[in-house]
Amino acid sequence: MPPKIEPRAVRVTSLSLTTIQLRSELDVTNPNSFPLVVRSVEGKLLVGSGVEIGRGQMPSGARIPAHGTERVVADMNLTWSNLVAFAPLATQGKPVPYTFDGTANVGGEKLNVDVPFKIRGELTAEQVIGAGLRGIQGVPGFP
Repeated sequence: MPPKIEPRAVRVTSLSLTTIQLRSELDVTNPNSFPLVVRSVEGKLLVGSGVEIGRGQMPSGARIPAHGTERVVADMNLTWSNLVAFAPLATQGKPVPYTFDGTANVGGEKLNVDVPFKIRGELTAEQVIGAGLRGIQGVPGFP
């Protein structure tokens, strides 16, 4: 039987001029009589009305016991795919809603399945400004 994924939390932990750091927490339930492994978590970050701004992938290796549930934490660096689309939203001084549209590859030695999930969150204006300031610190000409 396919595993079930229940998204618990997603949080953008950092923004820079090259990457978006994202932490997601997923409860993965294994209905089978044998253990499973979460091989990888991947996805794309969408803002506003569904504009993709970044995507990434992370190997996992988290083990899900037979007939059990485990919390899987995925810390991922997403590469910006559309920083230009994010900039106007970031400068409005309002919270920026986002969705992480992801897939976890889960399975055993012989069979793996991709299990889709979505997690929604919101960046506050303070987070965007703070992350932006941290991101430009390494840029030549900025202190």
